Amino acid sequence: MHYIALATICLLASGINAAPAETKYLRTDDLPKCPKDADQAGDCIKLIMNELIPRLRLGDPELGIEPYDPFVIDRLSFQYSSGAVNGKISVRNVKLYGFAEHTIEKVNVKVNGDKVKLRTVSHIPKMNIFGDYKAELQVNSLQLKPKGTFNVTLFDVENRVVMDGEFFSKDGLRFLRLKDIEANPTVRDMVIKANGIFPDPELDELAVSVANSYWRDIYGIILPETRQSWAPVMLRLINAALQHVPIDQFIQPSE
Repeated sequence: MHYIALATICLLASGINAAPAETKYLRTDDLPKCPKDADQAGDCIKLIMNELIPRLRLGDPELGIEPYDPFVIDRLSFQYSSGAVNGKISVRNVKLYGFAEHTIEKVNVKVNGDKVKLRTVSHIPKMNIFGDYKAELQVNSLQLKPKGTFNVTLFDVENRVVMDGEFFSKDGLRFLRLKDIEANPTVRDMVIKANGIFPDPELDELAVSVANSYWRDIYGIILPETRQSWAPVMLRLINAALQHVPIDQFIQPSE
């Protein structure tokens, strides 16, 4: 669920009119230009983001930009340690559906020289996450090696993202590179399905039932515990996309 922020940020990196083959950058001829004053640019940026998000889902093969709905994660692993539970969890072949319904509600931009701070608030009505998992866990003195598939549905996801970045220049153009990202998604409700937790199907059902009863506690623990694994992935993917988008294309020209 922490991948919700990815589609929001990549809004600037695909779905725009592709530039001619001889250039690796994108044109934005049919999008509004925003005020130079960052304090006044929030509503304009929100408009651009909400215009682009539906276009982004198919990506841009010519620029190597992948589709994002579904957003595909080939593999991700992280260490988990909280209270009585310790171990390693890996997920593979993960698909996240729902980003195309992403709506940006607020955007705030602060610029200080070449430093940029961007805050966004967005909403997704429903997300579905499917994939395979395996883990090596120790719960108190009990050793577990669950392996199977999972299916998680999230309802009314509100995502608050804070990004710190900086402007840099190349080819005579100005670009944005993110240095840090903090995503804090909240969820109204969640339904968890999974198998392979225990060899006994009845125990499997019991474990899933408990997880659904206490999903808020589980969610509140897992998100910060796993940040060191997912945050670098987010930064790498977002910056790879932003390198195709000269920032000044979105700014009103001087009169």
